[in-house]
Amino acid sequence: MKWYSLPSIRRSGRLVLAVIAACACMAGVAACASSGSPAVTPSASAPTPVTPKPSASPGSSATQVLEQAREAAQGLKRYAFEMDLVQHLAGPGAEGNSAVSVKMQGRAELGPLKLDQQIKSDMDGQTYSIRAILVPDAYYVYEPEIEEWTKTPKQETAEIKKTLSDFQANPAKALQAVGSLGSGLQTERNGGRDIIRYEGKGAPASAFLENVLESTLDLSGMDPKVRKTIKLESLKVELALDANKHWPLSYKIESSMTVEYEAGKPSTLTQTLSGTYSKHNASENVTVPKAALEAPEPDSSSESS
Repeated sequence: MKWYSLPSIRRSGRLVLAVIAACACMAGVAACASSGSPAVTPSASAPTPVTPKPSASPGSSATQVLEQAREAAQGLKRYAFEMDLVQHLAGPGAEGNSAVSVKMQGRAELGPLKLDQQIKSDMDGQTYSIRAILVPDAYYVYEPEIEEWTKTPKQETAEIKKTLSDFQANPAKALQAVGSLGSGLQTERNGGRDIIRYEGKGAPASAFLENVLESTLDLSGMDPKVRKTIKLESLKVELALDANKHWPLSYKIESSMTVEYEAGKPSTLTQTLSGTYSKHNASENVTVPKAALEAPEPDSSSESS
């Protein structure tokens, strides 16, 4: 299996150490379709119907609540966040069984984007821990094991930004994407929170999940033949919003899909992406330590390819 070296992170061509959403190129085990094809295909069976709870309101009511939340999120300039990703791959193909988990905790500034986060990941029992700081023109990684900072070359920083999840770095855009699920959305008031739910597997679910997978799986880098085999089996989304200020508080996105790394041998990939927001417009500013600023850029010639 071919391996690629990143700052303190090793990743494979198919099952990649999950740190893209953490700014260190996390990727996983499945992908989107080639250009001109749908990235995630709904399964052949009919979409799973949603049974709303008695207190829930469908469709337009949920869309209105989400629009309020999106507008409120546009006013967020700083926040603390936690983000967890869990992926499991099981099946008869060459990839076999595998598990990846990533836990992130940090804070963000918007306009321009800055992130400071602690990242702990586990890929099939191999654990990694780093601190990652992203600022407009640089990306810094601190490795606790060697107590050393490294700096990613400037030209790579823009590529790293593209890998970030909107739920991590652009809450307003993430909420807009949830709104695209349309009539399948349900909303209810629970104390001081508005709860938004969705469950289904039709075309809107596939389009939404494609966007999520772009930041949690290396969709763009996957073999097009493999990407075409992705079939969505189920999608569940749940958001919690502040009922008064309309800020996002938490989210959970559960998905199950099949993928064929070997033709005719489908594996099942399950993924849960969840997280929380806190200290809305009250978190500390993101600053780069002096030791990080003085860190050398890695020698690209020594990176394996």
